[in-house]
Amino acid sequence: MKSSRNLEVKNLHSDITNQAFAINKQFSLRHVFRAGAVVWCKHKGKDFYVAFKSLSRPGRGTQLPGGRVERNENVAEAIIREVKEETGIETRIICPLGFVYFENPMDNYSNLQIYYIVRPVFPVDVFKKWTHIDEDYSKQHLECWCVPVNKPHDYLAIGQGQVIEMFRKWLVDHKK
Repeated sequence: MKSSRNLEVKNLHSDITNQAFAINKQFSLRHVFRAGAVVWCKHKGKDFYVAFKSLSRPGRGTQLPGGRVERNENVAEAIIREVKEETGIETRIICPLGFVYFENPMDNYSNLQIYYIVRPVFPVDVFKKWTHIDEDYSKQHLECWCVPVNKPHDYLAIGQGQVIEMFRKWLVDHKK
């Protein structure tokens, strides 16, 4: 009887070990949680959004503002902070837009990006490019500009074209 009980315990332990291995394998990717924004500008009834590229790190491509959510910071605070750091624009949140998730097993990470629609507090000249020095630790030199919403978005960094598609749909759904 004693050996039977030991066998049950051993099998149970083996099942738990196998489950733990499966969980570790499933979650072996480094997970990155980011917050981003579509900075929505308007001019004479036309819709624009803000994009930027790093002049210091051109390999990063053209991006929408956003970055990591810091400790003790909620998503809304992160978005407002990141937009200000990367573009110099003070904004206010309009509403959540959606999220983009992708995995990059080659570099061993997954990325969950939450996006909101924000509006500038002060008017932005949609026809003028500007340079800005990133206010975070990197101090990158950034070039910022407004893009018409109907322009193709294939030049944006990975996953961000999907964000513009969500924004286009949101605009259609919310026009009166």
